[in-house]
Amino acid sequence: MARDPQGALVALNRFGFGARGAAASDFSSAASDPRGFVKAELGRPNAALLDAPGLQPTPVLAQAVFDYQKDVKQQRENAARTAEAMASSSAGKPSEAKAAAGEMQGASKADMMSNGAMPDAMSPKAAPPKEPAKPLNIIQKTFRAEALARLQRATMAECGFVERLVTFWSNHFCTSANKGELARMWAGAFEREAIRPHVLGNFGEMLRAVEQHPAMIFFLDNQQSIGPDSRAGQNRKKGLNENLAREIMEL
Repeated sequence: MARDPQGALVALNRFGFGARGAAASDFSSAASDPRGFVKAELGRPNAALLDAPGLQPTPVLAQAVFDYQKDVKQQRENAARTAEAMASSSAGKPSEAKAAAGEMQGASKADMMSNGAMPDAMSPKAAPPKEPAKPLNIIQKTFRAEALARLQRATMAECGFVERLVTFWSNHFCTSANKGELARMWAGAFEREAIRPHVLGNFGEMLRAVEQHPAMIFFLDNQQSIGPDSRAGQNRKKGLNENLAREIMEL
């Protein structure tokens, strides 16, 4: 079979994300049979699934968010109680607290002068110390891990046609990570659980998986939907939320 360099470029760049580099034989494989090169990826079992180590399902991720929020709340309450106790103890001894602060400031200046480290306040070289970077929380770590796994799959794919289809449908049924902590935590799982299993399958099944996934329900506020005639709806003066229904009808 004659080689087809132009067809190889179309297969790699239009259907996929480009060749992986000179070390890979992608261009040579595609040039020998451009159509077969693309079709071969479609025929691989579970070609669209992403099962990288450490990636968790939605229920596990939800519990991690709730545990994190609980810890943050507890830390804030503890800090508030500590600050209140310190304020109460120092309120009755203002002179002692002021004297102690003065002694600490004087000692600090004396130490700096003895070490020759007294900076000139007007000097442009004097810069405030940088605050140390805060460690990533579980939500940030998870979001980055999901993004890295997705990027690695796209860059390591021999052709990339399946990953291009995943990108298309993920964009079509997109959610926003700016919706909140649960949305950021679920962004990767939503694609892994609702999009990827159906990319090479049936559109109706994909739509059903998308509209029933907690990430989409949360993104469109459907968890706030309450029957207007129910006791909860009457007590809260709330009713049905039409966001999800409207999006489904627009398809």
